[in-house]
Amino acid sequence: MVSTGTSPGPKRAIFPSPRPYEVLAAKNATLRLRAPSGHVFSFTDLTSASGAVNFGHLNPAIDPFASLASDIAASFYPPAAASFADWLCGKLGLDAHTVLYQVGGVPAVSAAVDMARRTRPGNVLVIAGSSHDPRGNARNTRAGDSFQRIAAGTEFNAWDEVSCLVYEPIQGAGCSAPLPLPWLRSLSLAAQAAGVLAIADEIQCGFFRFGSLSMAAGAYLQPDIFLFGNSMTNGIYPLTAVVCPAALGSAFLAGERRGEHTFQTASLGFQAADCVAKYIDSTDIERQVEQIHSILSQAGERLAANPRLCSFHLAGPTLSLEVRDGRAGELVKACEERCVLVGWGGGGRVRIAPPTTIPLEQLTSALKIVDQAADGL
Repeated sequence: MVSTGTSPGPKRAIFPSPRPYEVLAAKNATLRLRAPSGHVFSFTDLTSASGAVNFGHLNPAIDPFASLASDIAASFYPPAAASFADWLCGKLGLDAHTVLYQVGGVPAVSAAVDMARRTRPGNVLVIAGSSHDPRGNARNTRAGDSFQRIAAGTEFNAWDEVSCLVYEPIQGAGCSAPLPLPWLRSLSLAAQAAGVLAIADEIQCGFFRFGSLSMAAGAYLQPDIFLFGNSMTNGIYPLTAVVCPAALGSAFLAGERRGEHTFQTASLGFQAADCVAKYIDSTDIERQVEQIHSILSQAGERLAANPRLCSFHLAGPTLSLEVRDGRAGELVKACEERCVLVGWGGGGRVRIAPPTTIPLEQLTSALKIVDQAADGL
């Protein structure tokens, strides 16, 4: 039924709303949020926007609007697209690779899978706990696609029917749980020895979220294809990069073009990525990571004394932990009530992932509040 009355109704709800706050302002690691009561509070952000804003909210050194000269011009990339591609391949030491840009994580995974299948038809082997399910975007995959899933640490030898292996070095859906590195290295080498392409999905874990530009490169995994996104633009724009051998990219683009999006050639994304590249080159990111890692390590030792907490994972500037008896949500809420935001992806794990730019005093104070919240469980 459509109402034709003129009386004003209640304030319209907005769904989905993860928390009942409105964001009024953001700066570095601080958010000003307005509660339903109308009161405004300052929160310390230890979620770093789920891994997208690694370098601080509204970082003045990452300002894509300063030199933005165009908006969306369909089928035309701005100069920053080539500049950033050269920078990224150079950082990874991949002279024979090229970059295919996508918008969003699932389209990037789908494009990489499609590339692999053009070279070697077969199934897609994925590890349980992946953030981006290759089945999530049906128009970018072929009809009849088949996917196999294995649990971390599982032995696998049936490569004959497999086209590609897709893995995250640190599982996003597992709330920052790292895969066992010796097992992952052995699995990846076995796949490549069998002619199966290895695809490292670093969309959520790359660009220093866990301490290095590329976790796969840092662990000498040498995948055939790298996927980046999220912090690649410091959360400003949902741009993703498929870094692949030039021959694979050419064959992919020579066939039916898939993965086209309305915002594929929006200049804002490429300007933001180029700003992030310049910021990384001009900033001692490793020093920032080292300082945060040290403080989180000390916090982890304190929290480990709490019998309600277990299964700690510390990687670079990110700490994740499990709250026993499924009480992770209670810890998140208790921190929120004290104006500190920590991450909870559901289940029993909590993630502490501050921006690398957070003032160390602010981080230390916020972690003391996490201690207090955990003690009160």
